[in-house]
Amino acid sequence: RDEGPPREIQEVRDNSKDGEYWEALTRIIPQRKLKLWDALGAALLEYHKVLTRRSELFSEATALQRQNS
Repeated sequence: RDEGPPREIQEVRDNSKDGEYWEALTRIIPQRKLKLWDALGAALLEYHKVLTRRSELFSEATALQRQNS
């Protein structure tokens, strides 16, 4: 007896633990490390500001030296 092409078997996935899985992914990086990275990011921004200001002052000093020469 020919029933035609075989029907596709639909796999039923157990999604009961999906919420648990995604919740666990939010804690892959420990909170302590995130706080450290935030602090380092803030410190690097401040350091960048200092270096930028230092560069501006260096340019001004060079211009004044040329004027005084």
